[in-house]
Amino acid sequence: MKKKFMLFLMAVMMSFSAMCYASYGSDLDAEVKMVDQFFAGGDYKKIVGIMDPELAKDMTADRYKTTFASINKDLGKIVQKDLFGYRLFKDGRVLNFAVKFEKGSVLALDVLFKVANNGKPVMANFSLYNPNAQAQAPADNKEEKK
Repeated sequence: MKKKFMLFLMAVMMSFSAMCYASYGSDLDAEVKMVDQFFAGGDYKKIVGIMDPELAKDMTADRYKTTFASINKDLGKIVQKDLFGYRLFKDGRVLNFAVKFEKGSVLALDVLFKVANNGKPVMANFSLYNPNAQAQAPADNKEEKK
């Protein structure tokens, strides 16, 4: 009887744990699909629907086209994209990706999602950067004016 109770208790604890981990799963899947759609460089009319109105105002159709033309010219197409972390906030989350491009560059991609008024996530901002790049220190001005 004691073994059956322990087995039952362990099963309940494991199922509760699994439910807690899965609570963000569907949102993460949807957001990863949005990132894929956005960075495919496709039809702007479809992309506007997944963007926050502020981002849509800044990322016009022409700017979207030139941004991805520049990325494709300098880095090539995305070959591999791995989600390596995410951070939760009160009204959204940031997804962190390691992105490998055709020309060999591996860059970090951070994508900010906000929860819209309808309760669905929308892309609010993104940044693509080299995580190994060192920030340049300001040049020291050794000439002092007296």
